[in-house]
Amino acid sequence: MNIEAIISEMKKAVYGKDDVLEKILMCIMAEGHVIMEDKPGVGKTTIAKTVSKVLGLDSKRIQFTSDVMPSDVTGYITYNKNKGTDEFVPGPIFGTNILLADEINRASSKCQAALLEVMQERQATISSITKKVEDPFVVIATMNPYVSSLYGVSVLPQSELDRFSMALSVGYPDRKDELALLASRDKGDPVDTLETVSSRDEILAARKEIDDVYVDLAIYQYVYDLAAVTRSNSEIEIGVSPRGELVLIRMAKANAYFRGRDYVTPEDIKAVFIDVCVHRISMKEQEMTVISERRIKLLNKILDSVAEPPLLRNR
Repeated sequence: MNIEAIISEMKKAVYGKDDVLEKILMCIMAEGHVIMEDKPGVGKTTIAKTVSKVLGLDSKRIQFTSDVMPSDVTGYITYNKNKGTDEFVPGPIFGTNILLADEINRASSKCQAALLEVMQERQATISSITKKVEDPFVVIATMNPYVSSLYGVSVLPQSELDRFSMALSVGYPDRKDELALLASRDKGDPVDTLETVSSRDEILAARKEIDDVYVDLAIYQYVYDLAAVTRSNSEIEIGVSPRGELVLIRMAKANAYFRGRDYVTPEDIKAVFIDVCVHRISMKEQEMTVISERRIKLLNKILDSVAEPPLLRNR
């Protein structure tokens, strides 16, 4: 898979966010989901649309609001009186590779819970029917900061946040990139002109190669030590879970693969640690955002406090 070509094509519609694009691509290759928390209007939805088009994947979008029902996500069973049988009407999680869950924290807790099974197990149970979703299946969710709670934004439960491999913040572009963005809209949406430079089969093949990336025992010990510190830190109520550790290792393998290596080094762990863990820790002092400067600084301190194993060589 030509990762450079994919990123290069995405940059035609998304300016100055190469790091965000690479990490989203990394999540897709590592069978993960990604959530983007940021202010409205900074390009979260555009990024999701760009990724799906360049990768040649089918995508669907759910605009979450307080009145969206779980059946609007998974589908429902209805009785066909002409045939005299029950029929399954599939929701938008079916028949798609990338599900854009827009403003996910505007949905009710019941609606958010409807995503838990499909995000974890790639299947959904509706009444007595269990159906598989497409492979690959990736949720790219967006959410506004909780400071917008006056406008119907609610806090996502920790159990749902834990299903996302990475939490990313887009942020404002710098002056040069924002001017380029403004000029690019003069002749329409640049997303419409993007070329498809990958395919479903290439993505599935890349996943198998990531599976084969070697992880030394010392790396497992390093990951455990990092997670253990988050669990004992005086500022943290809930630390990184074993699920979080597994995701951290998986994302480190993807990072190594993106760097052309078939083995994980401590630098791979450090490269993804913040994005994998920032939404997985629960602070004792309540915050209005998931991706806060306070959390990032604390996790960086944890990285500095845990001794990394010696540089590891390939097998």
